Amino acid sequence: MNAYSEPRQSKNQRRQEAREKARQLREKQSKQSKQKKIILQSSLAVVVLAVIGVVTFFITSSVTPQGPGPRNMASDGIKIGQDFVAERTEALEPEGTPTLSSENPEGVAAIDIFIDYSCPACAQFEVIYSELFRNWLESGTVTVEYHPLSFRDPQTAGQRYATRSGNAAACVADLEPDSFFNYSETLLFNQPAPPEEVSLSDDELVGLAEEAGVANIDEVETCIKEERFADWLDDATVRAMGTGPVPVRNSQIPVVGGTPTVLVNGQEYSGRSPADLAAFVASVEDVDGAE
Repeated sequence: MNAYSEPRQSKNQRRQEAREKARQLREKQSKQSKQKKIILQSSLAVVVLAVIGVVTFFITSSVTPQGPGPRNMASDGIKIGQDFVAERTEALEPEGTPTLSSENPEGVAAIDIFIDYSCPACAQFEVIYSELFRNWLESGTVTVEYHPLSFRDPQTAGQRYATRSGNAAACVADLEPDSFFNYSETLLFNQPAPPEEVSLSDDELVGLAEEAGVANIDEVETCIKEERFADWLDDATVRAMGTGPVPVRNSQIPVVGGTPTVLVNGQEYSGRSPADLAAFVASVEDVDGAE
């Protein structure tokens, strides 16, 4: 026998050695299995935490605190007086209740207009009555209070033009209130005409502000593009068309049924021409004077 050869193992020794190797292999596999389980559990925990983090981010991003409404629109409208000067008011706080605008002097009619800037009838109304309103505001014969609404988004092919244009008007009311009449008129004169066009871009809304002579255009542009007053506009629309009451002194209607809705000293106007409106204003003033 070679001096370097190992002695031959007995059958029992070989069996015992095999058992021992099998035991060691099982222990090794068991340890590896436990390690893999721990790694898997840790990985799953990291994934779960990551998912929770992403979900939390989107939830907190979508439920950001609502900001105040635009300044100069505490009545859910902006009141334009003689020489197109707007009445100044504080901003309406979130979930706040609109307050009525100041009462006019005797003989100065208060005209309130509820308007959706995507509404074709509102654009037609502006074409018919704009010159009359300009003359009256220059002379101080009336005040005109504009109440933007945004109920026509579904009619703007997913462009949300009612909200975006109404927000743009609110931005001007907040930042450059004495330019509001010009901007409101310009928006309606340049209203997109369906079906060819249902919306203007944000850049076009800003361009119309420049065209209307709105100053502070950089801040107005920021306000328009971030839709700063979209939430307020939604709430104002619900108040005017749903919950009421209409935020107009002596209003004879509880809620607004459509646009344009025009109230003169609280009484609803339904005429079709400047002559009709002039006659209606005179008749309302006569009734008020008789009282």
